[in-house]
Amino acid sequence: MNSDLKDMLQSVLKEEINPIHQRLDGIDKRFNTVDERLNAIDERFNEVDERFSSIDERLNAMDERFDRLETSVKEVKKGQEQLQQNIIDNMGKFTDHLTEYVEDKTAALNQRVYKIETDLQRLYRQSS
Repeated sequence: MNSDLKDMLQSVLKEEINPIHQRLDGIDKRFNTVDERLNAIDERFNEVDERFSSIDERLNAMDERFDRLETSVKEVKKGQEQLQQNIIDNMGKFTDHLTEYVEDKTAALNQRVYKIETDLQRLYRQSS
């Protein structure tokens, strides 16, 4: 009887434990599915991280280019200001030289005209 009791208990336990094993197998399958989904999500996050890293690198390169451009623009502005000042200074010098030249030529012409007028008056007096 011991053996029959043992067999019966084993049979009852198997019947009771078998649904639990089935449920646990179902839960294992669900966890495997969840794990697969989480792995897929991890892969997507890794791809997103790689994309962000690539974007960061591109933005850093753009920052460097903008810094170089900003420096170049500042240099061009400074050069333009110096050029404008040089033009103003040179125009003033040129105007001064031109004025001096015109005054010298005008004075020389006035002297010639005065001399000619004097000579004409002398000739006119002599002939009259």
